[in-house]
Amino acid sequence: MPTTRVGSQTIYYDEYGAGHPLLLIHGLGSTRLGWWKQIEPLSCTYRVIAMDCRDSGESAPGNAPYTIEDMADDAAGVIQNLNLGAAFVTAISMGGFIALHLAVRHPARVKKLILVSTSAGGATHVNPAPEIAATLIRDPQVDIETRTRHTFSLISGPGYMQAHPADLDRIVQHTKAKPMSLEAYQRQLGAVISHTAGGVRERLGEIRVPTLVIHGDVDPLVPCANGQALAAGIPNAKLSTYAGVGHLPTIEATERFNREVREFLNDQ
Repeated sequence: MPTTRVGSQTIYYDEYGAGHPLLLIHGLGSTRLGWWKQIEPLSCTYRVIAMDCRDSGESAPGNAPYTIEDMADDAAGVIQNLNLGAAFVTAISMGGFIALHLAVRHPARVKKLILVSTSAGGATHVNPAPEIAATLIRDPQVDIETRTRHTFSLISGPGYMQAHPADLDRIVQHTKAKPMSLEAYQRQLGAVISHTAGGVRERLGEIRVPTLVIHGDVDPLVPCANGQALAAGIPNAKLSTYAGVGHLPTIEATERFNREVREFLNDQ
């Protein structure tokens, strides 16, 4: 199994293709498997590294609280250990939190940045509606499949999962393949909450690499205003807004998403 040691953490990753390195960072409670619609098309052009964050997937579980900054240092360690130089980084939701901290803490490790359905956090962070935020609290009495189907139906665009049951089945399959313990989930959630309260809002001007912000305009979990604020705060960032798309542009608008990623990364 491909793993690398970063400090006290053992981080698992999959690697595909050849070309300039492209690191993919997943969201809260998810794993590298969430990029299933991106791996094949992007690995035709890039050396794609899909990592499992600490406490996720095949990476080692944590044993103490940690921060998004710690997870950004994990990502920097993966880039360093695999000799990726300055990598392209594409990250969604919590992964975007990580990528933002990576870009300000380890700027030499990032060549281009794609931020999907994410936020800089801080005082101007726009929270989801209470009924959506409630989906982040896990009830241990609810089984994995029921919880996953309910949560992903709520955070995607209206009616998307009902119209695309195969996608929802695939998400359930991935979730059940390597279940995250409640303790691990709570550690990750704690890091996420800390970021939304503090974040990197005041440091966005330090990000000097080309940046593309992608956000669905009906994202109920990380409302689109957060993406708009990101694009406004990062010098020369580009904003691509997806009409009718929720929190999962990677799944809900795959063809457009993959095309825009390739175009942005290929643009000299």
